[in-house]
Amino acid sequence: MKFSAQGMWGRANYFAVNSSYSNGYRFKNPDGNFQMFYAKVIIGNTVQVASNSSLTHPPLLPGSMIDRFDSVKGNTNGSDVYMVYANKKAYPEYLITYKA
Repeated sequence: MKFSAQGMWGRANYFAVNSSYSNGYRFKNPDGNFQMFYAKVIIGNTVQVASNSSLTHPPLLPGSMIDRFDSVKGNTNGSDVYMVYANKKAYPEYLITYKA
């Protein structure tokens, strides 16, 4: 998987609860079909934060100088989205190919 270059919640892997939201980021094949992944994501201890494009890691846990939340939760365009900042926290279980 590839981190986004610079998204609303920084450099992370983004996963939406609603596939209709993810459809806006689909991959287009040369044959005209589209593709997206259905993934299992370990969100662990998550924190909801306002968008912050400078994030490269989840925020620190309250009172900690080293321990961080596992993921970040946000909401955009009516969909909850989760961001993880390590590839090992997500497994692309299915590659879905479809026509719009």
